[in-house]
Amino acid sequence: MVHSEPIEIRMLGLEDGAAVARLAQLDTADAPPSPLLGAIVEGRLVAAHSVATGESVADPFRHTAHIRSLLMERARQVGGGRRGGLLSRLRGGLGGEIAIRRERTSEALR
Repeated sequence: MVHSEPIEIRMLGLEDGAAVARLAQLDTADAPPSPLLGAIVEGRLVAAHSVATGESVADPFRHTAHIRSLLMERARQVGGGRRGGLLSRLRGGLGGEIAIRRERTSEALR
């Protein structure tokens, strides 16, 4: 089935909590843990995917298999997977930078 509606994929925040809860209730499942990617079609959240665990919920009254696939692919890109994605690289980069700064500060105090 070909869908012509635009699909917005974005990270979900606290302001999306009610929409995620509604979606989980429709899907008769628990809401997946954060961080979450969401797919919005026509202004309505139709699927949510946990970047951390890979769990997802979706509107059972819509065709969402292709949307879930898109969310899984995007989660691999931003969340890590086995290769280490954007979030992992950023966390690692920040941690390394913090460690370097601490070493420099320690050296300067000696």
